[in-house]
Amino acid sequence: MSYKDFFEKAKVKQFHSVQVTEKHVVDSSFEVINGKLESFDNYDNTDYQIKAEIDGKTVKINSNYLGEDVLDSLKMQIEATDSKYEDEYLEKSENLPVPLALSFDVHEEMEQVKALESVRKKYSQVVKMTSYFDEIYTNTRIVNSNGVDISTDSHLCSFALEVVIQNGERFTSFDRKILTTNKKDISIENFAREVIEKGILGIHQEKLETKKYDIVLDSSVAGNILRHLIPMASASNIRKKVSCFENRLNQKIFSNKITIVEDPTNSNYPGYRLFDDEGVRTTNKTVVEEGALKTYFYNIKEAKIQKIPSTGNGYGEIETRSMILIPGEKSLDELLHSMRNGIYIVDFMGASGTSINTVNGDISLQVFGFLIKEGKIVSGIEPAVMTTTIFELFSHVEEVGDDLIFTRQSAASPSLYIQDISIAG
Repeated sequence: MSYKDFFEKAKVKQFHSVQVTEKHVVDSSFEVINGKLESFDNYDNTDYQIKAEIDGKTVKINSNYLGEDVLDSLKMQIEATDSKYEDEYLEKSENLPVPLALSFDVHEEMEQVKALESVRKKYSQVVKMTSYFDEIYTNTRIVNSNGVDISTDSHLCSFALEVVIQNGERFTSFDRKILTTNKKDISIENFAREVIEKGILGIHQEKLETKKYDIVLDSSVAGNILRHLIPMASASNIRKKVSCFENRLNQKIFSNKITIVEDPTNSNYPGYRLFDDEGVRTTNKTVVEEGALKTYFYNIKEAKIQKIPSTGNGYGEIETRSMILIPGEKSLDELLHSMRNGIYIVDFMGASGTSINTVNGDISLQVFGFLIKEGKIVSGIEPAVMTTTIFELFSHVEEVGDDLIFTRQSAASPSLYIQDISIAG
């Protein structure tokens, strides 16, 4: 059913406002294990989220098509709803044209990844190498009964590689992922060699003494920790008093070396969006400025409660796109050299009682990585537990690296050199 017909039928059924968020996704992905293609998938699908209002009551429904029965389901939900929830519906504005869906082919990358088998065979310790490549195009379009028709799209490529290393009867693994807007930025063979060589360096592992260490967080680890700031700065969690950032606005919470921005308007970043899923225009905003918290994140619902504008963070739930910790000027190698002696953390696990608690800010993570002596990797470390808080961790940052690498759309960070963090062997 066309949008015109859908809105005309909605009017007949006495809906006052109807708004549709359409998501069109084209996705090609494959997996290769030891040079052999294990899976190859092509996906092309369109889904809809429809919200509609009668007499001040709004409900939402998800569907894979537009039809009169969808409107009937919405009306039944409204009639069964006792409380009123007033939402906002975009008013007529400058419409953004719907771009043509991007077409692409991943067979060239598939052959490059399969050819990595010749690289793997040069390292006898590598018994298994698994590669995963994904190219995805997404168009988000919002159309409503007020005549609004806006669209934003994104094109992403990700490459992940994991190696399993054998040392006698013992097996260890190491993996890495990169997310980019341009697959030409991915040097597949160089990426694979780096993963393999770091994996091999971790074969021999030392048990750590329990004490405070200087550490370098790899960019992937720092970015993964950074994304936990999203629920901490969520206006919903602040209102419910389940965030450690409550009453911290405009206060210094981190080192003055830490500046964090959310910049969905930068088309070079994987989180590029012109507007959020509620149609609110995205902006480049400062989240933390030289250690001071400058904003919370709002969707339309939370903004209406506070009687302020939405910050454009409505993505089903309050989320971010392209939130980054501003990079410094030193490479990862230079950070390790600056640290001299300490731990280079390359991965963590938050299971079995270890976690990042967004309510009180406590951090307890099982970490994996390498022992650094005189600025060089000398061995791996046995799994250890890092215990700190979000405030201590980001307040003890001594230097910020220049290696901003995305592994997800929401948040990314360069590597961080951090002093005096407790690690239990």
